[in-house]
Amino acid sequence: MSPRSSKPFLSRTHIFAAAFFAVFLFLLYQAGRLITPFFSAVIWAGIIVLVLYPLYTKILALLRGRRNLAAGIATLFTLVLVIGPGVFLFALMTAQVVDLYTAAVDFIQSGKLTDLWGRIQAWTQGFALSHPLIAGLDIKTPVINGLRELSTGMAAQLGALIKNMLLAVVNLFIMLFVIFFFFRDGKAYADELTDILPFPKQQKKSIMEKLGNTFSAVLNGLFVIAFFQGFMTGLGFLIFGVPFWVFWGFLAAIAALIPVGGTALIWIPGALYLYATGAELNAILLAAWGVVFVSAPDNFLRPLLIGKKAKLPVFFLFLGILGGVQAYGILGVLFGPLVVTLLIAFLEIYREEYAKS
Repeated sequence: MSPRSSKPFLSRTHIFAAAFFAVFLFLLYQAGRLITPFFSAVIWAGIIVLVLYPLYTKILALLRGRRNLAAGIATLFTLVLVIGPGVFLFALMTAQVVDLYTAAVDFIQSGKLTDLWGRIQAWTQGFALSHPLIAGLDIKTPVINGLRELSTGMAAQLGALIKNMLLAVVNLFIMLFVIFFFFRDGKAYADELTDILPFPKQQKKSIMEKLGNTFSAVLNGLFVIAFFQGFMTGLGFLIFGVPFWVFWGFLAAIAALIPVGGTALIWIPGALYLYATGAELNAILLAAWGVVFVSAPDNFLRPLLIGKKAKLPVFFLFLGILGGVQAYGILGVLFGPLVVTLLIAFLEIYREEYAKS
């Protein structure tokens, strides 16, 4: 009886595959360590390029396909009209929030906050604010503590930026460097990344379309609207005499991302401040401005800008945004919905490929 021939447990193919993926994962890990110090700069560069890529394509067409020159002009445009004003507004806003803390303490200690609270209670007599439980609330302490923490945090951010000016300059240089190459070769990078995905062609196309649509919906439906509402809030505060209008405009842009309340959480207190300081006409005008030019446009701008691109339900969209901000900071506004979109896309692939009965 001849001995049975048996194949080895590990073939040369298995050993090669194991060695290849081990080295590949090690190299990916090392590449991650290399890019980690500049991760935020690269991510922001990618977001800026995705937003301004249509402009780059128009410049490229005007220059008859000269990609280096077109990418250079688009990068210069980004520096002058996007990054520069952004840094300036951040510095101005930080200075305003520090001044706001000082002014708020003076406002509270002078008794004006108590007068404001009394006038609001008198105005809402018979409503919820005149209830004994609410009437006895101590509103001074949380207001002072909140503003102290906010001003300290903003001042610390600006102080760190000034202290690490060299690092900030390096990050800015890296961002511009990455922006240039993302403009010039970004489409090729995206195509190569799509090609290496281990999925059938149709599924790869579906995943990229979902990501693109979600990014466009979040950017247009949230960022653009939030920027518009923040700008209009700040402009209204400037026109009608509410101080620190840059800071309040920034805060209104953040509040615009909140599904309940939104920018009304900012411009209503602004109108109440004007009313408390004796500027009743300006208070009425600011309230009208908030309704007509800040809150009302959201009702038609959001459907117009989002359209039907995002197949992601609103519930999952805002869940992704709130969870993303908690996990990744401000970048989570984009990362959260994209992660949820990828999860839904992979669930659909699983259902099509592995859950068939």
